[in-house]
Amino acid sequence: MKYHLPLLLLSSLLHADTLYETDFDNFPTGKNQWAGTDGWISNDTSSGAQAIDADLIPALLQTASLGFNQPLADLTFVALNLGYDHLATENPIVEIDTILGIEDSTTNRRDDFFLSIYNSDGNRLASIRFDNQDPNVPGSQFGIWRENGTNQFDTRLDFIPGTLFNLFITLNLETNTWSADIGGNPLFENSQFTNTAHPVNLGFVAFEWDLSALFPLGHGDNFLVVADLIVRSVVADPNPPFVVTHAFDASNDLTLSWPTSVGFDDQVQFSTDLETWQNTLPNSTFDKVTSSSTVSFTDTSAPRGPHRFYRVWRRATSN
Repeated sequence: MKYHLPLLLLSSLLHADTLYETDFDNFPTGKNQWAGTDGWISNDTSSGAQAIDADLIPALLQTASLGFNQPLADLTFVALNLGYDHLATENPIVEIDTILGIEDSTTNRRDDFFLSIYNSDGNRLASIRFDNQDPNVPGSQFGIWRENGTNQFDTRLDFIPGTLFNLFITLNLETNTWSADIGGNPLFENSQFTNTAHPVNLGFVAFEWDLSALFPLGHGDNFLVVADLIVRSVVADPNPPFVVTHAFDASNDLTLSWPTSVGFDDQVQFSTDLETWQNTLPNSTFDKVTSSSTVSFTDTSAPRGPHRFYRVWRRATSN
């Protein structure tokens, strides 16, 4: 008798296209050097409020910074025009993955810092705000806030000044929703992205410094540090998860059946320990599917004795 213990899994590989990536190591160092390099722009290119630093964080080579020096306006931004057309690509899901931190102020001035999303017309759609107000002041708004263009919401999660953290954002431009986490701790999930009447598309990603006191009354010497930034569009299988069924024939051979999906390749894999998976079963690949149908695979090679586990691994068709 042959012994089979099927484990029927869907493993769907998401494909991501990088829209932009930098660790700032190829930027010239010094004050006013963040803007003007690699497509970045700013409304302040002379005060030193934005810079590329070579030795600010010893463990890293170079980082970008925004703040510290007296700026030229209440709001200082450094922005990158991504110009991503999700309608043309039919990929509305975008991930923003960045490592950043807020260095605290040594004065009684403490300011706000933002990561903001603008559309292609330059309209602000939404932001994540890092409010550096003194947490010991009654009614302080210190912490991380979500803003949808018209309203603000406390995420109930604070940051630690002087500490780098990983901010990960998933944005769905089609459903007008987004999610974010800090080091795996959720800030918000599937919340409304923007509440404005402006077109929802991905134009600019901006880092911003907003003074708590109107210019030129004063500024804090706090500043934002950005160590890395990656922006990706994500292509996912648009079809719902598929179900794999199984049956045994008169010879006790196992047959797997499942629906295929156009644009994806399927591979039946097996394992004897749930750790190492093999692709060596004869006739177990189903490539370049041009129409959806139900396919079957029968394993006539299973030995007598040890358990054998199975899964169907789905991946996007290679061009």
